[in-house]
Amino acid sequence: MQAPPTFHIPFEIIQNIAIKTIEEGQKGPPHSIYNLLLTCRSIYDSLSFDKNLPFYADIYDLQFDTAAQRRRYTQERLTPVRRAHELKRRWTLLGEIKCITNISTPIDQGFQIWGNPSTNLVGTYTYDEKLSHAWLAFMMLTESDGRNWQQLSWARIIEWIRLFMWYDIDKVSKQAQTTGLLPAANELRAVGVWLWWLSLRYEDVVKESQVAHSAVNRMLRPFAFASFRYSFFYAPWSSSRLPNTDNVLNHFPGVTLGGPLFADPVPHDQTIRLSSYLGSPLKITPPHICHAAALLFFARMQRYPLGQAGWLPIDTQMLQHAREMYGQLHPYTPKHATINYPTVIDSREYDDDVLRLLSCRDPTRMRMPRMEPKYQYVPGSFVGEWEGRFVNYGMIANQDIGAGHPAPLYAMEAEPLTQDVQAWALREFHHTSTLKGRLKRQYIRFLRDEYSNGVVKYEPGTRTQWSPPSHKRPPPQKRSMDVFNGFLPFPLDKRLVGGGMEVTETAPGKPHVPIFYVEVKRGPDGQPWIGRDDMGPFLQRDQNGEGDEEDGDDEMDVDHEREEEDLDDRVDIIIEGEEVGSVIYGTVRKWDGLVNLRAFPADDPNLGGSWLYRGYLGSNGNWIGRSRDTWTDDITREGYEGVFIMARRPY
Repeated sequence: MQAPPTFHIPFEIIQNIAIKTIEEGQKGPPHSIYNLLLTCRSIYDSLSFDKNLPFYADIYDLQFDTAAQRRRYTQERLTPVRRAHELKRRWTLLGEIKCITNISTPIDQGFQIWGNPSTNLVGTYTYDEKLSHAWLAFMMLTESDGRNWQQLSWARIIEWIRLFMWYDIDKVSKQAQTTGLLPAANELRAVGVWLWWLSLRYEDVVKESQVAHSAVNRMLRPFAFASFRYSFFYAPWSSSRLPNTDNVLNHFPGVTLGGPLFADPVPHDQTIRLSSYLGSPLKITPPHICHAAALLFFARMQRYPLGQAGWLPIDTQMLQHAREMYGQLHPYTPKHATINYPTVIDSREYDDDVLRLLSCRDPTRMRMPRMEPKYQYVPGSFVGEWEGRFVNYGMIANQDIGAGHPAPLYAMEAEPLTQDVQAWALREFHHTSTLKGRLKRQYIRFLRDEYSNGVVKYEPGTRTQWSPPSHKRPPPQKRSMDVFNGFLPFPLDKRLVGGGMEVTETAPGKPHVPIFYVEVKRGPDGQPWIGRDDMGPFLQRDQNGEGDEEDGDDEMDVDHEREEEDLDDRVDIIIEGEEVGSVIYGTVRKWDGLVNLRAFPADDPNLGGSWLYRGYLGSNGNWIGRSRDTWTDDITREGYEGVFIMARRPY
């Protein structure tokens, strides 16, 4: 019997035919492969999953975004075998998400599936199943350059998120309001609320009815404004140097653990383990629920410009513009808003957030495995002009909420929150020994330009502290880091000089030696560079590929090693700026990028009436944080706090 013609087709051609059956950008599972496998035994043997894993790895690359994975993970996690198994896992879970969404439409049937936390009804949709589906959607959204969003849309992820909000967050918030307790936060709710934010569009905000708007705010207020009762920081904000195995409470003898207003200053391991991601378990920390809740609340709070009261009709022209811009690189954001809406087609916006989750999970761990992802602070991140909303509530309400009583949160529907719009202009200065790569080479050229003989000499009051090797530096001394002074020593003298800033400790017994910090600037393209305003030629030479010598080969290498005992107390990054009538300064914790700033009246040398601002620069350029008074000078006690979100003004 003569063999069918397909038997004589070379294997490579069969594989190419199979790939061509999957159109680029096609939504849904690759069903065409299944039909091809039924053609004959030889094609089945050539293309079956168990016998041709690299083929299915290619399908994974065709259907899902991989650029973010290649930036964040090592090649050991991205082998063809692992990508093939990830393809199979993703379509299994996406199919389950779509199925759950389709059968949950009737309310009675939805309660049977999802359960009801307010009545302790356990649904058939288990917690572990919800969690695996939520984590899959979260990882895909933070890796999306367009393809992931298409596949999530096929799975009806928007409807799944709405169901989760209705059957879980809404019921928990109603239960908390009835019982007089704050709603419980867990891993699933944290990931679920983040999915809500990552999929938000301005169109969703302006189309909400007044009833839906009030219900959503009721769900979000506890997590957003009782943020000091939930996890807000990757490590306690009062720890300036991390990792740290020191028990902070040893420095506070007599402190009683617990209590309604107790703020735990002890670092804790927050690691969880995803059972499977790209073919193996993944260690990560859950995202903070209060970050996403604050972003969602502020987006709705800025539905209209500040000062417009009442419920205004929908601006149809603005709504149409929002629809046209959705799915573009920069989603539509109204001009009056000081918050940036999330994008679903640029995964680079989420690199820092995801790397924090992967590497900043345990502040007590002194060393991370070499092959694990690591968060790295991007120089120049806080340079520029910022504008944002600052929200506070009454001091008595703050104490009640801190004690775990949410009644003031729900009463805010009738009593508007105190809003304050502020604009800051910030500059960023780096200790020269922390400069790396291109920034370091720019600094070397800057020194050569300043000193024609190529030697930097130390003179009191000059613009750098670097000296010839023969100069003997004063012995290192421990700095009196002040947690309520932006982790800067106090008192401190700062003086702007060419190319940077000189900082001198003026406390009695200190060496009074000025330390030079080079200013890191930010170009219109968002790229950092250093030096004076005429550093453009140096930056251009780097872009042209000149000056790529290794750091250690340069005769002017300024990355001098400092004494080991001095490293723990060195301030690496200083932020300085101003707003109307106030001076702002502080530091950045490089371990997780936490900025700790203090703002005080410009005419008050005693720092009276000052505030602390602590937060993170997150995805899409949103700077989210908490404000705190400085009268409560005990880090083991909660103070008078509020929430703020800022965004950089465009150039």
